Formats: sequence, C-alpha cells, structure tokens
Amino acid sequence: MDTTSHILMGLGLGALAQIDPVIANNAALAQAVVLGTVIGSNAPDFDFMYLLKGKGSYYRNHRAWSHSLLALPLWSAGVSGIIFSLFNVPSFSHLFFWTFLSVILHVLFDLFNVHGTQVLLPFSKKWIAFDSLPLFDPTISFVHILGFCLLPFNEPGKTFLIIYLFIFLYVVVRTIYAFLIKRKLEHHFIRSLRIKLIPRTFLFQWDVLIETNTDFLFGVYSEGSLHIEHTFSKEIDFPELVSDSQNHPTVSDFLSSTQYAFPSVRSWKNGYLIYWKDLRFRTKKFFPTLAILFISSDFKMKNCFIGTLHSLKQYKQVIRKLKI
Repeated sequence: MDTTSHILMGLGLGALAQIDPVIANNAALAQAVVLGTVIGSNAPDFDFMYLLKGKGSYYRNHRAWSHSLLALPLWSAGVSGIIFSLFNVPSFSHLFFWTFLSVILHVLFDLFNVHGTQVLLPFSKKWIAFDSLPLFDPTISFVHILGFCLLPFNEPGKTFLIIYLFIFLYVVVRTIYAFLIKRKLEHHFIRSLRIKLIPRTFLFQWDVLIETNTDFLFGVYSEGSLHIEHTFSKEIDFPELVSDSQNHPTVSDFLSSTQYAFPSVRSWKNGYLIYWKDLRFRTKKFFPTLAILFISSDFKMKNCFIGTLHSLKQYKQVIRKLKI
C-alpha cells in the first residue's frame, strides 16, 4: 500500500480501538492509541532511511528486514514505548496491542500487492506477493473516508468494525478471484514458466505477464478474457556484457529487489547501454522501473542509473548523463 493508505488505515484502527471501553473512557489513552496506530501503520516504511546511502541501498533493503516477522514486535515495542514515555496513560498493554496490530496490518496488506515483502527473513529471502490489491486501492481508501464522515453520527468503534469486516471480505474476494484467474491461465498456457498478475485500480482487472522458454507475453485480463497486447523475445545481444553487468553494485542492488528483471543491450558509437527492466511495471511497451548501465567502448567507464522514469524527456536526460 502507499503512504496515504497506511495513514488512513492507522486513523481507522485508532477509531476502531474505541470499541474497547478502557480506551473509550480515557481521553489521554485514546489519543496515545491513535498516535500509536498511525505511526505503527507506517513504521515498517521507515526503511526509507536507506536512501541516505543511495538508491541502490534502498532498492536492496526496502520491504526486507523492516517488513520481516522478527521486526514486527520490535517496531511495536519501539513506537509504543516512546509514546508511553511521553503520555500519562494508565495502560501500556492497550497501547502496545493496537500499535502491534497496526504494524501487522501494514505488512499484511503489503503482501497482497505486486511488490510483496521478504516477510520470512532470516529464514528465507523469498519475495512473497499475493497479487490481489493495487498499490493504491480506491475502494479501501473510499470506505475509510466514508467511515470518518460518519464518526459524528455513530460510535467510532462499531462504525469501523463494520468497515474492517467489509475490507476483510473485499480482500478475500479479490484474492480468490486472482487465484482463479492464475489457475485458468496456467491451464491455458501449459508451457509457461511462470505467470504474474499485476492488479489494476479498476475492480477485477489485472495486467498479466507470462514467461515462456522463448519469450514474454504482456496483456490485460478483464471480463473473463485475456487480451495479449505485445510480446518480446528472450534472445539477448552481447550476453557477456549482460553477465558482467550483474556484478555492478547498483545493478546487483536492483536485481535483489525483483524476480522479474530482464536485460537488453543497445550499442552506441562510444559504448553500450545495458537495460535491466522490471517487467512487472509497464506503460504500453515502456517499462519505467529499471537499472541502466552505460559501459564505454574501452570498458573503462561504467555509469549506472537506478529508479523509475516518468517521461521520455526524463529518459533522454538520464541517457545523456550516463554517457558524460
């Protein structure tokens, strides 16, 4: 989920906490719990601090240890401990419980979008993603805002209990539907190596990535059918350069963040451009999230870009800088 959605969910959990009479009858504790749920709902994303060491470090570490099972109680204890020391509240256990719940839901909802998390660290480095929710889900945001509008007229706890029951059913339905779509596609594309669903903001629409031994197929699944929009071959020019590029620190950081990167090479008068594109994210035939490595013809100069390009103009600016 995006930051705005995590904030809305933190506020929603703070309202839901009012269902507990101990919290509802103590204004200071209620305020502390809301602060705890809002901060806790965003705490795992405090790994943005890795940006201080560069984009590569952020790509390698985002949604990794900070979103692992071992980190959940640590985030909760840290956030609730600081708040408890600042507020004169009668119960640390109530504050910790709701903060802990907000941290858990942050990681849980991140598991349902296309990015996923390395939640099983240190036991497994595998990225886990259920591919059922978009990064920003307008339905989940809308029902939160609706709930906030109803607060002056209804009890906060009961209002958000109904809202979260609805969200639970909504996520279950989307997850089951995604599972059935993937199963249907696997039965049809029996020679596929893997199939990735990328949820759209529109309800029950997915972008689809299908990998075979020879190529990648990209399409959109909607209204019970798949429309293939384009394909490209897995043949790679200059395979030695591609293999060598994986040893570049920035490219290595990028590759650690995705299981769906694929390379391509373009030769220039003064060198080569090696692209590692994250195939999960595309706009028509353009893949905006990527690493680009420029290698000079004499192999002495290597410059690298990592990030997301939002326009053709931005892309051209990056290429010019790489070749300086």
